[in-house]
Amino acid sequence: MGSTYQTVLATGDLDGVRRALAESRQKAVIIPVAERRWAVIPRGESGYAETATLARLMSLRAGEYAARFEMYDSDALLVEILHRGATVHDYVSEQRFVIEDWDDDDNEILVDLRGNVYHDLEDVPRGPFGAEPSAFAPLGVGTIDLAGLDAALRGPQLMAESQHHDAMHALNVDPRPLQMTYEQARKSRLGV
Repeated sequence: MGSTYQTVLATGDLDGVRRALAESRQKAVIIPVAERRWAVIPRGESGYAETATLARLMSLRAGEYAARFEMYDSDALLVEILHRGATVHDYVSEQRFVIEDWDDDDNEILVDLRGNVYHDLEDVPRGPFGAEPSAFAPLGVGTIDLAGLDAALRGPQLMAESQHHDAMHALNVDPRPLQMTYEQARKSRLGV
């Protein structure tokens, strides 16, 4: 069984992160991961924590940028990067990761992590979507390893959390808290 988690990387001052968290009315652990960079690990229900609203508020109240990460059983990583409340970039580590669903006529369909609908697996593109290091650069600190970031985003790696880890490392951000569940973050006692 692989890893599944939902986290947010917020930029800015801790006070702004706390204000955004209070406004979201979610319970979360905040862990520093670099200078003015914060992992926000929300508590979820039934193994899933909503991060879309939280990331939007973080990008509005705490700083200019935030990113939300959703890991699906180590198979695929979805990243949404926000700037001042608006989505500016989406990334999916493997587009072939699809979910089976049914349309209004009860026909089986395949839906990818970006919401695209396919009727046949052969039509689903392979590889990453949005593997653009420049889109991730505002999340980093110091001298960013753009070549390492590019390699991490393009993969392929056996486990998607390895891509996540390597991408954050290239941005000079501690990846470990961004890969935690709420319970793991709470037990770590790293929260501020």
